[in-house]
This record gives sequence, structure tokens and C-alpha cells, in this order.
Amino acid sequence: MRRRLTDAALLIVVAVFAVMQFGLLPALTTLSLWQAIMLVAIAALTAPMHYGLMHETMHGNLFKSETANRAAGRLLGITLGLPFETMRFGHLAHHGFNRHDYDRPESLHEGETWSRKALGYYFQLVIGNEFLYVLAPLPLLLPMSTTPKIVKFMNQSPDMEWFRNAALRTFTNPARRRAIRVDLIAIVALFAFGFWMWGAHWEIFACCLLVRWCVLSILDNAPHYAMPLDSGMDARNTTFPKPFRWLILNQNFHGLHHHSPQTPWHDLPASFAQQNTPTHGSWFAAQARQFRGPVQLPD
Repeated sequence: MRRRLTDAALLIVVAVFAVMQFGLLPALTTLSLWQAIMLVAIAALTAPMHYGLMHETMHGNLFKSETANRAAGRLLGITLGLPFETMRFGHLAHHGFNRHDYDRPESLHEGETWSRKALGYYFQLVIGNEFLYVLAPLPLLLPMSTTPKIVKFMNQSPDMEWFRNAALRTFTNPARRRAIRVDLIAIVALFAFGFWMWGAHWEIFACCLLVRWCVLSILDNAPHYAMPLDSGMDARNTTFPKPFRWLILNQNFHGLHHHSPQTPWHDLPASFAQQNTPTHGSWFAAQARQFRGPVQLPD
């Protein structure tokens, strides 16, 4: 019961912030500069929790019902600007085939220089990961007959054939295409409404959106940065101040999550304690480590 209440409380926090961000706040008051800065800071601070709840629905861990998980996941995704079905596909591919070609942005390939790789890498790190997730669903607005042709433009490596086949199966599924299209329409409508409600102060709303995408983009690969190409299901477990772990839904135990994705976020600390395995530094250091830039990954 306590876990249900905790999840409900976090969902309420996310919902209240979304209502305020997408229109109620500018309808109630005009923010001062410091109030606007505080709002943007709250948007950044709550982004991991918001995505973390969506992440729980991807693994079927937030509710017992798959229908409830999908419904909640879609609503959480819409308010982040990220359609649930495309995010779920990418995330489950990450779990099933960790460190594939799309999953190691920091990797320096043979003959590639650091300076040549760095510009694209830092853009992807700071905001590019989320831009990709925002833009990836757009081709699904086209007729289904175009999907096989679009999939062919993906990485042509024989090692990535599994990914192309999985993408083709997923995105030619009529129900999933319909869900993605509905979510895209809802995102455009909701975001347009938000900009309209903020009016002359639209830049505050834009900053809230961008800072959330930046935070999520930076978090995306942190537990895997510079890990070996053959690391399989492994990822780093890190430390995070215990009283505030709810802000990231215990995802400092990311290595454990990879080995046991069906373990709800509430159970990760106890499961990790039973394993008696070491942590790999702090969660904050893991985020900062990525700014070292591209690296040659060990096999």
C-alpha cells in the first residue's frame, strides 16, 4: 500500500507541474525574473522523476495492468513531447542489445580523430539524444508503404540487421502506428496551447521544455559511458543521497536494473544490498564523466 501511495504521490506531483507549466501558471500570475528562474530549475529537477515514471510503465512496473501502464506511459510521454511507443521501442532495444551501434555515441571508430568526433558528440550529449527521440516518430505520419524504405536508411551494418527488422515489425503494426500518430497530434496541440497561454512570456515555457530535454539527454548514456563494447547487460551502479533517490526513482542502481528490469524501482536498493557488490562512484560524477568526450572503447 505504501508503494502505491508513493507512486500516486509522484504522479500527482508530475501532473500538477504539467498543468502549471502548460497554462495554469501564466493564467494565474505574471512571474518575476527570479520566479521564472525557479520554475525552470524545478522543471530540470523533476525531469528525471517524470521520465522515471514513464520508464516504469515501459517495463510494466508502475501498475499491474498493461492497459494502465500504457495509458499512463502515453500521458507522461505526451507531456514530455516523447511518444510512448517509439520511446519504449528504443529503450527495450537498449536492454536487449546493449552497446549496439546506436547505443555508444562516445565511441571513437578506427581512424576517427577526437576533434572530428567531439562536436557531434557534445551536441548529442547536451540535447541531441532528446531531439532524436522527438524527431524519430515523425516519419510514421507518412503512409505505411514508406516505412520499409525509411528503415533501409538506418545503419547498414550486418550487425544492425536485428535492429532494422525489429523496427520494421514494430512500426508497421497498425495499432502502434495509430497510437504514435495520436500522441504526436496531442503533443503538437498541447505544446501549441502552452505557447499560446504563456503569450508574451513564451520564452519561459520554451526554457522549461528545453531544460528538461537537456537533462534527459545528459542522463541517457551516463551509466554506460566508456564501458567495453562487450559489456552486455552490464551498467554502472552509483551512489546517490538516500533521502533524494525518489527524484531519480533509484536509477543510480542502473546496473542492477539492467540485470533485473522487472524489479520495480522501490525494490532496487534492497536487491542491490543483497548482492554485496561495489558501486562505481557517485551518480553526479557519472554525469560529469561524459564531458571528457569521445573515447576509444575497449573490446
